[in-house]
Amino acid sequence: MIKKLMFLVLMCVIAISGCTDAVTDEETTAGDTVAEDAIDASALFTMLTEDDNYKDWNIWPGKEAMMDGNGVHGDYVSIYVSDNALSAAEVGGEIMPYETFVVKEGFNSDEELTGVYLMYKAEGFDQENNDWFWAAYSPDGTVRSEGQLKGCIGCHEGNAEADYIFVNS
Repeated sequence: MIKKLMFLVLMCVIAISGCTDAVTDEETTAGDTVAEDAIDASALFTMLTEDDNYKDWNIWPGKEAMMDGNGVHGDYVSIYVSDNALSAAEVGGEIMPYETFVVKEGFNSDEELTGVYLMYKAEGFDQENNDWFWAAYSPDGTVRSEGQLKGCIGCHEGNAEADYIFVNS
């Protein structure tokens, strides 16, 4: 089911990127990148919570729900992964396949959800940073920020050799 949904999202991204003026010929060669506004964080959240609920996915291998956080995402975190990421992680793969979803929930010290954070690997999105699309949501799904987020990239780039994923190193 998730593969069908990811394929549908990818096809929408491709269709939309062909209609946008966000990327000029001087900036890229046709087909090299996906325009930043071509990925809709709000639609992704709907897909991840209604169409293929991420809470039904596995927790990152070797981790547990409500584990201690480092404070950036919350006092406690739970990290859910799509099936393709789970398969790659279980065989020791450091580079995640395209269409990977990593969803991190952040909780405060009272174990109340304070935010949902997404890493989505979209081929051609941001080649300098392993094609990760980043999004931060409020608990109700309101998009707080999305795209090539400097704060996310700046923190995660220290783990670029492990595909920007801390639990993968």
